[in-house]
Amino acid sequence: MVLPIRFPSWLFAHLVITLALAAPAPAWANPDTAPSPIIAMDHASWTAANGAPAGVKGITQTPDGWLWIGASSGLFRFDGVRFQGAQGALAPLSANINEIGVLNDGRLWVTYKFGGASLLQDGAMRHFPAGQGGMPGGTSHRMGQDSAGRIWLGTSSGMRMLGADGSWRVPDASFGLPAGDAVAMLLDRRQTFWVRSRDGVYALRRGSTHFERTLAISGSGVLGEHPDGSIWASGMLTPGLQLVEGPAGSDPGAWATDDRINNFRFDRSGTLWLPGRSGISRIGPAGSSLRQLTGRANGLSGQYGFTVFADREDNLWVGTESGIDRFRAYRLTPLKLPPYIAGARPLAAHPHAGVWVDRSFLAGPDAAPAQIAPPSSDADLTTALYAAPDGVLWSGGIGGLWRIENGRRSAVPLPPDVPDPMRTAIFSLVGGADGALWVSLGRRGLFTLQGGRWLANGGAPGLAGLAPTAMARDAGGRIWFGSTDDRVAILERGVVRHLGRAEGLRMGTVLSILPVAGGAWIGGENGLAWYDGHRFTHLTGRGGDQFTGITGLVFARDGTLWLNGGAGISAIGPEQVARAAREPGYQPQFTRLDYRDGLPGTASGITPLPSAVRSSDGVLWFSTTGGTVAFDPLALPRNTRVPPVVITALRADGQDNPVRAGVRLPPHTGTLEIGFSALSYRAPERMRFFYRLDGIDTDWQASEQRRTAHYTNLPPGHYRFSVIASNDDGLWNREGASLSFEVTPSLTQTLAFRLACALLIVAGLWLLHRMRLRHVARRVTARMSERLAERERIARELHDTLLQSVQGLILKMGASLQRLRDDERAPIEAALNQADEVLAEGRDRVAGLRGANPAHGDLAQAITAFGAPIAHEGAVRFEVQVHGMPLALERSVGDEVFAVVREALRNAFSHAQAAAVTVTLDYRAAELVVSVADDGRGIAPDVLARGARPGHWGIPGMRERAAGIGTLELRSLTGGGTTWCLRVPLTGSSLYGWVRSRVRTWRAWR
Repeated sequence: MVLPIRFPSWLFAHLVITLALAAPAPAWANPDTAPSPIIAMDHASWTAANGAPAGVKGITQTPDGWLWIGASSGLFRFDGVRFQGAQGALAPLSANINEIGVLNDGRLWVTYKFGGASLLQDGAMRHFPAGQGGMPGGTSHRMGQDSAGRIWLGTSSGMRMLGADGSWRVPDASFGLPAGDAVAMLLDRRQTFWVRSRDGVYALRRGSTHFERTLAISGSGVLGEHPDGSIWASGMLTPGLQLVEGPAGSDPGAWATDDRINNFRFDRSGTLWLPGRSGISRIGPAGSSLRQLTGRANGLSGQYGFTVFADREDNLWVGTESGIDRFRAYRLTPLKLPPYIAGARPLAAHPHAGVWVDRSFLAGPDAAPAQIAPPSSDADLTTALYAAPDGVLWSGGIGGLWRIENGRRSAVPLPPDVPDPMRTAIFSLVGGADGALWVSLGRRGLFTLQGGRWLANGGAPGLAGLAPTAMARDAGGRIWFGSTDDRVAILERGVVRHLGRAEGLRMGTVLSILPVAGGAWIGGENGLAWYDGHRFTHLTGRGGDQFTGITGLVFARDGTLWLNGGAGISAIGPEQVARAAREPGYQPQFTRLDYRDGLPGTASGITPLPSAVRSSDGVLWFSTTGGTVAFDPLALPRNTRVPPVVITALRADGQDNPVRAGVRLPPHTGTLEIGFSALSYRAPERMRFFYRLDGIDTDWQASEQRRTAHYTNLPPGHYRFSVIASNDDGLWNREGASLSFEVTPSLTQTLAFRLACALLIVAGLWLLHRMRLRHVARRVTARMSERLAERERIARELHDTLLQSVQGLILKMGASLQRLRDDERAPIEAALNQADEVLAEGRDRVAGLRGANPAHGDLAQAITAFGAPIAHEGAVRFEVQVHGMPLALERSVGDEVFAVVREALRNAFSHAQAAAVTVTLDYRAAELVVSVADDGRGIAPDVLARGARPGHWGIPGMRERAAGIGTLELRSLTGGGTTWCLRVPLTGSSLYGWVRSRVRTWRAWR
């Protein structure tokens, strides 16, 4: 038993629509009007081999410039070069996308074949799954927004409206909408909101809350607005396009046909684009001859055209089952001229208006050509033209020279001594200031024609043997000749000047000469050169372009230099021209027109010369191997849209990171890739980029085709990446885009770690210093201990021997003195008194050796105690002055200081015959300065020179003591007194003691 299978009604409807879309009807298939020529526009195609998705169902563009593609494999965005699948926050609800579009407020919407919808807002998708929030099941078709901001959704279950709470609800019956399926929506320029259901077209006027039915039409279809404001509808059950509403005079039958149309689009010019089974068709209205078709055989990405979309740069996009295609209008349109059997046609500008092209005259680019001579043949071919100031047109070709005047063409015989004239070609023609016609026959020779007589080389012997390929006359009447093997000759008043490789010419064969004030521009086989009257400077364009094969040079009225060469027609702006002539080696910026702009072929390799002229109305004319083009540079179509610049990727060590400000990259990032792009789709391959990473790049880095910046081993820190771009016409977005990020440091790269290491190093050095000081201190202490021990030994020996013996002698002499008479005692008592003094002095010496003097305590007090008695006996003014906070010195240092001062005082009291002696103790932050000054007779010069008196050791002893603790200076003048200055550094414990004593004093003061 076979069980019947029941399909839901919405699924059945969905299958019917899918089959209709998968096999769209042929567009305009009537044999009488069927498109046959291919679409005459620049065509680019992307398939899976280029990363394009297959099964493209919808194409749209958001206000930020991104081109979005809805396909059977998901949602993608396209920058003109790379396709990016929507992921993360941009990921769709389902990969089975039905349609996509943009609301009036700029939000991207996506609908799905098996129900549900999504809205892109604030950088993330907001999803509405089927069965939730009022979203019905079944296929969701289109979404739209009316003039009041209400959002509508057409589903297989009828219309839905998005409420303020984010849920979908059935619109109120007062709106007047039918209950059936809604398959298309449109908000026109008058803010009327149109809805296409399966039984008709409904309009919601601005300010109204009720839809009115304006057209009865059945089945599925779409709506479109013509540039004139008329609204049209298509239907799979109704042939042709139906006029829904239009301005007065709209022709309802303008797009009539017997075929059914599912999808269509009008471009800016009003031309109709129809995707269908045979590809994509471009059709004009009734009465127009425009019928063009591009299919798979003509390079379309697929067999079937599913959808068509026009972006804001007037590019037309077509989605097929295998990819997408772009069509854009050519800037150049070849002139419609009679057939020509050679490579390129010669040109000559009329002295007043218009241009001669081969054997036709054109009053302007849009004028019909007027024949001025019989059609060309193999035996009668024009290769060069020259328009004389008197209105005569000279036409030279293979085997002949003709004079055309007042519509009459008469042959002029070639020079009689030219062998085989019928096999001789004329390369170039130019008129001299004297009215003579110069004719170059290439290697056959150079001749002038004047008064019906031929003259070889114009009668100038210096031109003999020259085979000119190009000739020109400048404003001063000089004739310029260009030839093979880097040769240029200038004829001025019968004198010929030859130029070549010695003057820097590296051109090969010279094919074009454009004299100007101060020199000439030279074009040829191997590039472009400027001659400044002395030397040739070769020019290389931006990016290293060599400008090869130049056969035509012409200045536009604005000073732009136009070149017709092997790579196309190039233009160098007047500022760039001036700079290139002024700065040798400068690479000028330039623009180029080539096959992508509709240029047919390129400049011919030899004739005609020149291949570029300017007519009196400013129109430029160029001859190529594929035809002739003419245009006014000021009216040339330009892309005036500033390209939005975006940063698309931030990849560290192969890992993708979110493209948002403040991203923190991991430590030790080895490789960093930053992707960027600019959203201009006319000619992405012509766009230019400059980028810079602050802190790494010192200047902007140029990037012609590459849209990724690479960096390696960035140190930790904060970075800012900036990129700017220009569109295909050189219009720059100087603001560009930027991205700030941080490469985080590892533990060993942090500032805290480095500071800690620095502190450890400083601490280590300080410890080593302290250890060194301690080591030195121990050595000094050991030496001082040895010296003290030795001094104590000497003191014991002196005390136990000499002093005890002297004391014994004094006692014996005192006992003997008692037995003498009074008159005999006086001399002996005097001797005994002197002996007591000697004994006291000896005890002082012993006390000094034992370190018993008080210098290590109060130094000023010890000095006063020593010097005051001596000064009193000699009636000498003695004073001790103290500056700064007194500091207790180490015992050994204090002993040495006291010993030096004591010796200085002895010298002052005993030898200087001074009236005043002053000792100054100056305690400073880093040193102690002790000075002993007297106003005595000074030290004799010979003593100063020797450093001591013979047999005396006082001064040498002072210097020896001072050398161990500091420095000692002596200043003395005969009759001017003597000053001893001892400087003792306060380091180590002395400095600490000095600081501690001042802290103690400060506390006491408080």
